[in-house]
Amino acid sequence: MQLNNGYALVTGASGGIGREFALQLAAQGRAVILVGRNVKALEDVKSSLTGARAADALVIPCDLAKPGAAETLHKACADRGAVVDLLVNNAGWGLFGASVDLAPADLEAMVNLNISALTNLCSLFGRDMKARGHGGILNVGSFAGLNATPYFGSYAATKSYVLSYSLALRAELAGTGVAVTCLLPGYVRTAFDGNAGITSDAYLEFSHSNSLGADQVARIGLRAMARRRSWVIAGARNNLAAAFFGLLPRTAPPAIMKPFLDKLVQRKP
Repeated sequence: MQLNNGYALVTGASGGIGREFALQLAAQGRAVILVGRNVKALEDVKSSLTGARAADALVIPCDLAKPGAAETLHKACADRGAVVDLLVNNAGWGLFGASVDLAPADLEAMVNLNISALTNLCSLFGRDMKARGHGGILNVGSFAGLNATPYFGSYAATKSYVLSYSLALRAELAGTGVAVTCLLPGYVRTAFDGNAGITSDAYLEFSHSNSLGADQVARIGLRAMARRRSWVIAGARNNLAAAFFGLLPRTAPPAIMKPFLDKLVQRKP
């Protein structure tokens, strides 16, 4: 996708896929805005950037799980005179565990980050892009969002929203010069599992053996964005699994996954 000399804003840029998005965009000659909670980690990413406009990179600390954070971030960009023509909504969080056992405060924070912040950022920056007649939005969903997923029930539901919302937004913005793409990664070698509260060695081993590198996933997303694809699943194995599950009734995938996950985390039925 050919855009002007504005900024690419990447949320969750302090590590994992977000860090790779920032590195790869900067290497392509884009100026980037790094958004996250950990200022030191964001500064470390900034110092690692290469490319013609690496020196123009901005660090804007922001906790997007807090109410009103999207508006605060949008204003911070405007105050700096930074025109955002590519929005990468990468920030996200997962909670692993039986749905009835999860803490309401944690659930609320996750929903705020995965759904509310993403939606509001799309609305605010998307409106600006539409007015200018060009831009791009890349929303990071998840393979888990394609099916109801036991022990990731609420997380998978938030990512199902991301895909549905992205496709609707894409249709609404068709013909305006603003493209919307949704990236659906599966297992990725990041800190996601640990942050989600997964401690089972068997699960972590399975996750690692079936995961892609964060750099590979970011590359897939940016390539899909450049090709103006509506959505893309990262990884051949995940595409195969999605095709298989897509042939089944919606009640079948969670029923199939439940005993498998029980075994991985040694849960009793």
